Amino acid sequence: MERVNLKNKQTVRRYSESFKQKVLQELADGQLTKKEACIKYGLGSGTIYQWIRKFNKLALYNPRIRIEMPNEIDKIKELKSKVSELEKALVTTQLRHLRSEADLAVALEILGYKDKEEFEKKSKADQLKKQ
Repeated sequence: MERVNLKNKQTVRRYSESFKQKVLQELADGQLTKKEACIKYGLGSGTIYQWIRKFNKLALYNPRIRIEMPNEIDKIKELKSKVSELEKALVTTQLRHLRSEADLAVALEILGYKDKEEFEKKSKADQLKKQ
């Protein structure tokens, strides 16, 4: 009976921090492109992107350029304006609510209740008595 070795015989490469930094510096300086670095050092592109994230060198990601139609730009401005209006309206509503809560607390205190819960309990009890 033949024994089968189940261990994977692939070589696992571990790169030093200084090597990773050197490769990223070459990319940042424009000495190499990502593809050239992969070929030169035998790296996978995923490895380089992991190093970019690890060392927070996000400027090395491929630049993204957004191309928009003029009406899209106007629509974005309009939507941002609408969001701003809605945020202001929300703040105003929240302030009104807080004011109402404060007015209610003062009124309940004048009527001799400690808080809203006490008033609600007594109010329910009074309603049950009437039924």
